[in-house]
Amino acid sequence: MTRFLLDTNIISEFTKPVRSRQLLAWLGDRDDEDLFISTFSIAEIRRGILILPSGKRRRDLERWFEGPDGPQMLFAGRVLSFDERAAIVWAELMAEGQTRGRPRSALDTIIGAIALANGCVVVTKNEKDFSGIGAFNPAKP
Repeated sequence: MTRFLLDTNIISEFTKPVRSRQLLAWLGDRDDEDLFISTFSIAEIRRGILILPSGKRRRDLERWFEGPDGPQMLFAGRVLSFDERAAIVWAELMAEGQTRGRPRSALDTIIGAIALANGCVVVTKNEKDFSGIGAFNPAKP
């Protein structure tokens, strides 16, 4: 069975008032145990909330993030870390990109390295950021 690592932009979809029907249908067809997120996505989401000005939007996102529908609770036991294996993969991906004259984004490549180190395919809205890593966008018609 294929395992999937959800990119930050996929997780953030759950905070939008109108969500992609294609993405929701795709997620609904997957078994929860095949869906993962990364510690890096948790950090990106939390940082995004913390830089918002005080107000209703920030309070709502903080409640979501810390609550039962937030990423940590929904993916309990399925949060993948940037560990030693992922660090080695990241170094290889970054070096390969530089050698080919196509430098990679260090931050996106962290998520890609976590996915590769754990046998996952990246699910993202930004496939180009994960070129050569194995990624797709289920929200595309």
